[in-house]
Amino acid sequence: MILEKLVEAGQFGLDVLFKRVESSRAKWTAGFLLAGLFLGGLLYWGSFLDWTNNRFDIQDWHVHVGPYLDFLSKSLRSGQFPMHADSPYMIPSQYLARQNRPLSPQILLLVFLNPATYVLVNVWLFYGLGFWGMLLIRERYKLSFVSFLSMFLLFNLNGHIVAHMGSGHFEWVGYFLLPFYVLLVLKMVEGEPTGWQWLLSMSVVLLGIVLQGAAHFFIYCVAFLLLLGVFQPRYFSTVIKTIVLAGLASMVRVLPPAIQFAGGTGLKSLGGFDSVKQMFEMMVFPSSRGYWEQTYFVGLLGFAFILYFGVIRNWTRNESHHPLYLPALTMTFFSVGAIYLPLFSSHIPFLDSQRAPTRFLIVPLVFFITLAGIQFQSLLDEWDSKNWEKYVMVLFGEALMAYDLLVNSRVWSLDNYSDSARVTDVIEVAVANYPDPTYTATLIVGFTCTLITLGVLVFLAYRERKRLVIK
Repeated sequence: MILEKLVEAGQFGLDVLFKRVESSRAKWTAGFLLAGLFLGGLLYWGSFLDWTNNRFDIQDWHVHVGPYLDFLSKSLRSGQFPMHADSPYMIPSQYLARQNRPLSPQILLLVFLNPATYVLVNVWLFYGLGFWGMLLIRERYKLSFVSFLSMFLLFNLNGHIVAHMGSGHFEWVGYFLLPFYVLLVLKMVEGEPTGWQWLLSMSVVLLGIVLQGAAHFFIYCVAFLLLLGVFQPRYFSTVIKTIVLAGLASMVRVLPPAIQFAGGTGLKSLGGFDSVKQMFEMMVFPSSRGYWEQTYFVGLLGFAFILYFGVIRNWTRNESHHPLYLPALTMTFFSVGAIYLPLFSSHIPFLDSQRAPTRFLIVPLVFFITLAGIQFQSLLDEWDSKNWEKYVMVLFGEALMAYDLLVNSRVWSLDNYSDSARVTDVIEVAVANYPDPTYTATLIVGFTCTLITLGVLVFLAYRERKRLVIK
């Protein structure tokens, strides 16, 4: 009797972990597992950021983030709109004229929180949004806990995000909005309508990204869509509408930097990966602190998982996803060596702002992580639930992949920097708002364009939804 109950409990556990069982008991158990995973992510990012002990004395935490958070805090607490800063750290002095400076509603938290606490809360907030986006993907594709776990680990712990966050690229919180972008693109290529509701959703996601100062991700997402439209003309009309509307909706953060750097950014190219071999090495071998622009560490198991399930198996099993491959390949192609250099040197707006083409790989990687999770579930669904040995081997594989990712991430955690790697000069920033008619006019035009575009999109999406409900 006891043995039978143990076998039954074991079978129930395997079903919850590897299948989408719809019983009430299974749903509750899966819910507890997901809640535990979410909590684990909160603890991970808290530990990674050294909780509220950020002294803004490491790399870009010191050069960029500390100064603009100090400036925002002083501006908001004095009741002023963040217009101009007086500091050698903030060039140009016009706050919104640089694309990596955030202007998102949550900056109001700086009225109550000190900058170090704000960093932790803001990362937690966007980690939570990313988790929600992945849950939407899980629900759409009926992913089990284990297949979701694979996607969760590779998305949150890959070398790209941990290296950039550890180096002080705080605007990379925009990365956590990519699951929403990926989901919307998947809906389009899978044949769902791309009417006003879809256009509104995509515009809001891209606006959300650019408001964090993550202009690079905005450009990567737009570039991927444009390539998709070029290679697949049936999507071209939708893509062009998306780019125009998203650009207009994001004008509040696009226009000021565009005018500031109209004559060129003055940046020097950092070059892409030295070779395809280096790209491979940066994915499978642990990274060192000097390679934050190159590392994409997912480990050998993670790389094999993405390559087989996200690329090979998905290509053979899901024809509707074929349009994604050429845009992904093109962005990967331009991330190698000096291939992108002619475009960077062309002085074409926005193209000349991408001095690190190695970053192009991140959007294709997130797509393939997602596709790998979906196809992994399709394999699990084919397995006989009584063949428990396979499930145990998968759990060991998941544990090893998680171990590799966690060990690598420690290289980049803030508390792991030695004292010799920390700067000692004090950040000094003052609010220095002064009359600036051209800059003020630019902000007014940008804000107006954003509000009007969003208003029109909301109205058209509401009317479309109402018409569909009536039908």
